[in-house]
Amino acid sequence: MTTDLQPGSRLGDAELLVRIGRGGMATVWVAREHGRAPKEDRLVAIKAMLPELAEETEFVRMFLDEVRLVRSIRHPNVVNVYDVGEHEGVMWMSMEWVEGESLHTVIAEAGKRRAIPPEMAVRIIADAAAGLHAAHELRDENAAPRGVVHRDISPHNILIGTNGAVKLVDFGVAKAVGRVSEATRAGQLKGKFGYMSPEQARGKPIDRRSDLFALGIVLFELTTSRRLFRGETDIETLKLVISSRVPPPTSLDPHYPPELERIVMRALQRDPQARYQSAAELEADLRQYLKSKRIVVAQSGIAGLLKRVIGDRIEQRRRAVRSALRTRARGSVGDDLLSSEPVFTPTGGERISVTGASVPSRASGLSYSGVSSAGGSLPGVAPPSSRSVVSRGMSDPNRVIAIVAYSVGVAGILIAIAVLYLNGH
Repeated sequence: MTTDLQPGSRLGDAELLVRIGRGGMATVWVAREHGRAPKEDRLVAIKAMLPELAEETEFVRMFLDEVRLVRSIRHPNVVNVYDVGEHEGVMWMSMEWVEGESLHTVIAEAGKRRAIPPEMAVRIIADAAAGLHAAHELRDENAAPRGVVHRDISPHNILIGTNGAVKLVDFGVAKAVGRVSEATRAGQLKGKFGYMSPEQARGKPIDRRSDLFALGIVLFELTTSRRLFRGETDIETLKLVISSRVPPPTSLDPHYPPELERIVMRALQRDPQARYQSAAELEADLRQYLKSKRIVVAQSGIAGLLKRVIGDRIEQRRRAVRSALRTRARGSVGDDLLSSEPVFTPTGGERISVTGASVPSRASGLSYSGVSSAGGSLPGVAPPSSRSVVSRGMSDPNRVIAIVAYSVGVAGILIAIAVLYLNGH
């Protein structure tokens, strides 16, 4: 059973090291996958489904079939699935280990320090759309579309790595969960209704455009600092989703960029025919928007955001994994399986930019104005401001030197003027 899994347990070729999460559906572990030789070993993430799901025969069949299907998706913005199987009642899947965190966690933690810059939010969603399109376009050996639909696009299933890479995770799992009994399914869907499409909430057939609606919800929330569909109960939330009354972002704040509003509102059309018809179209519009504003968000900028917001948390996990590797070492310790690059970037009380975005000066007449965070706000999302890059604090040595030099220069000029004035009198 899943409850009996312990560090050192084996699932397939993977040896469990550290449990890093538990949700309504599964536990997640960092594991060492043993290759033919120690140098071929690698770290992987293992998702072990909870016992009650393994008891659902239809779920087991669907889970194995779906995960084997999506295993062939290969894209930089999708987490690779390596293997799937069943071992003594434990359903599990082995995936690419992404050292980082979910967008959900980044939003929550960013709110305690400095919120996610809006232009970076646009880049994150554009990258997620790229991965989503690759999955939607998956074809079989006869070039026929596989009809892959994620069904659970939300901040929880968008991962951000320490290298700044954005990756979607858990393709195929939600469809399998849809086959379990109503009693079991209730626990798996709790809290996820706010990211459904209207047709999904009504239990109607869905296609890729359902995922685009869900991604549109995430985009809306990241760029307005507000939850879109959130009722007091799950039933109320479902009613809000089904009605799909989406307030135009400019109604929340008149300075919200109209071009971005057009993208958001198209993604959130209640009628699937009126939405973007592919994730590639959404991605293209988002990247064109940044280009039109002359904003460049580098992947290294996203990495910097992650490190500043939750670098200490990632360092703690890394130490736990390294300790587990040494504890279970058999010949090769495996220290080389983990990056030695420091992750934690202490900021103290400094006001340090986390945007990673390059923008023209104000003289160009371009700016990134935005929205109010009042009402139903997201704690870790910054309302856009007229400045896309936050100024560095006074603790920046170069800035201090520049200010001192400027002050000395001004003082010198004032002294020279005083001397000339006295000599003239």
